[in-house]
Amino acid sequence: MPALYPYTIVHLQLSDLDDYQPGSGNHYIVLWFEKIPLGHIWLNESEKNQSSVVRWYGETIIPTLQYYIERKDAANQEWISLVEKGQFKQLHSVLKDLGIGSSYITNKETLSVIICTRNRTDTLKKSIDSLLNSIDKDFELIIVDNAPSNNETADLLKNYPNVRYILEAKKGLSFARNTGVKAATGNIISFTDDDVIVDKLWTQQMKQAFENRLTMAVTGLVLPEVLDTEAQVHFERYWGFNKGYLPLTFDHRYFLHHLNHGVPVWNIGAGANMAFRREIFDLAGGFDIRLGAGASGCSDDSEFWYRVLATGWNCEYNPRVFVFHLHRQTNEQLISQLFYYMRGLACSLLIQNEKFDHKGNLVRLSNLFTRYYYNRIKKRWRTGKEESYATIFTEMRGCFSGWIYYHFHKKDRGYDFPFSIPKSLYEEMRVPVSPVVSVVIPCYNQARFLARAIESVKNQTYDNCEIIVVDDGSDDDPKSVCKKFQGIEYVRVERVGLSAARNIGLWHSNGSHIVFLDADDWLSEDGIETNLQYFTSKKNIVFVSGAHDKVDERGDQIPSENASERPENNYISLLQGNYIGMEATVMYRRDLFFAFHFDPTLRAGEDYDINLRIMRHFPVYGHTHKIATYLFHQNNMSRNNQWMLKWTLDVIKRQEKELKNDDEKRALQDGVRNWKNYYQNLSASKK
Repeated sequence: MPALYPYTIVHLQLSDLDDYQPGSGNHYIVLWFEKIPLGHIWLNESEKNQSSVVRWYGETIIPTLQYYIERKDAANQEWISLVEKGQFKQLHSVLKDLGIGSSYITNKETLSVIICTRNRTDTLKKSIDSLLNSIDKDFELIIVDNAPSNNETADLLKNYPNVRYILEAKKGLSFARNTGVKAATGNIISFTDDDVIVDKLWTQQMKQAFENRLTMAVTGLVLPEVLDTEAQVHFERYWGFNKGYLPLTFDHRYFLHHLNHGVPVWNIGAGANMAFRREIFDLAGGFDIRLGAGASGCSDDSEFWYRVLATGWNCEYNPRVFVFHLHRQTNEQLISQLFYYMRGLACSLLIQNEKFDHKGNLVRLSNLFTRYYYNRIKKRWRTGKEESYATIFTEMRGCFSGWIYYHFHKKDRGYDFPFSIPKSLYEEMRVPVSPVVSVVIPCYNQARFLARAIESVKNQTYDNCEIIVVDDGSDDDPKSVCKKFQGIEYVRVERVGLSAARNIGLWHSNGSHIVFLDADDWLSEDGIETNLQYFTSKKNIVFVSGAHDKVDERGDQIPSENASERPENNYISLLQGNYIGMEATVMYRRDLFFAFHFDPTLRAGEDYDINLRIMRHFPVYGHTHKIATYLFHQNNMSRNNQWMLKWTLDVIKRQEKELKNDDEKRALQDGVRNWKNYYQNLSASKK
């Protein structure tokens, strides 16, 4: 019987395949075209028939080559014949002539690399050395020493004067990662582990991977460094971090497709090879301190990817961003690892349900026991092959332990990430000559109104405006409406919700001032010019709001309260009721975002929420000039009175922990009473 391990790892270029003859023993062969990984095969001692091996090579690399060739729009199909004939050296030449893998995008991204470590200086040194050997050396390297039991890491870092050393006394990987994020200066923040070797192109490829503006997280291929032991082989075969050789986009469509049964975010990648735009930490918070090594045991990375997707952004898996990981060597280490993997997974499913009320997470957790493990036990009992009962029951114990851990820690603060406000907001704003004003128009199945909204921006007395239309998965083709106008930036997303659509539109904008206009409303002709003038005269305000008209579908005016001038400290007034009334009347300073942002967990009242949070910290101004018109029609979200009351009260009660004196407490009580009376009167008027 052939030995099950070790496996000799061999990295082979296509140009070398024709002449390669595997030696004795088992081989794990990774196939490459230059710096593009194409696939791998497990080649056992007994499976070395040359014709079979050549066929396996071809079957392995065809899907990956197909992907890259299609993106070159190459009509040359000669490559398929060369694969089938096993003429790999000639195939290498054809691919080179096609320009596969030759593109390099110069970008201005700044990169911070964070390694969190604890008492592992032997492998840490190799990780640091591999990073410092990168071709693109324009990055900062931060080592976070997490609750060490000795000074070995600190002593090691004395040999690396250009590497930043930070001590984090609180034990736990999430604490360490959050500390690294706070210290990082790059606009891309990447993570790798202290048992990982990165490729020379890793830093360069990581910067390039964020080409899509919707991408907030990137993961990459993780290959094994060695496969010497039974534990390492077992882990790579059944648990490995390798997510394949094809680039993948995980977007909100993927999220919604899996939502009812639990989104398998662990398929996105591995924490040993991941990166984020720094803005996502403002939008989503930090890593949850109940997860990760030193806490529940795992899944702090995948739970964060869940938040990225849930808030409307993309995660990208890019196999050209690759690293090499040293797997656990002994079976005892592997068993412990699997226990904590499943412990963290169970805990993360409960946390995801806690944060978003997505019941599919509970379905997924239930199915682990009622289906997944039942089927594995049944298969093991019938066949007696592949895995032991010990492994299965270890995982089951891990899941149960994760459930217990969560219930003991469910009241803990999820992530330790202090609210950070840009210093520029405390300074008077110098309005540039003719600043760009960005108008963000979210649109969901309101294409019939969209042209009027766009025209109202195009017809402004102030003409230095840009328009970003965010189509939130509409069925009525708002893109065709946008094509009728010049200079519209159209962004398509998949049912991310109003808050996320506004955040995404803002992210695609370039203006120093921001306006959010709903697709069924429109701006007054001088609305933008009027609001902009207030920033010139009142340099310390962070947003200005005006009055608005209300009309019905026939165009008839709907009576409303007269607006009044509002001084610069309006927090108490807004607690008592939303005097702003219409979000399109507000113009914001850009640098408010994303320290402040629209909360995607809110289904209504998101504008009231963000404006309360901003006013808690900064002066704003309200005036009486009519800035916009609000259209009442059958499909208005705000027509459901009970639903709106529920979410409005939720928004205002969020401010309870922010109140500083008795006047503010009384204002909040007044606000709760006023909102209840307002919606009660609205309901009564409809009867």
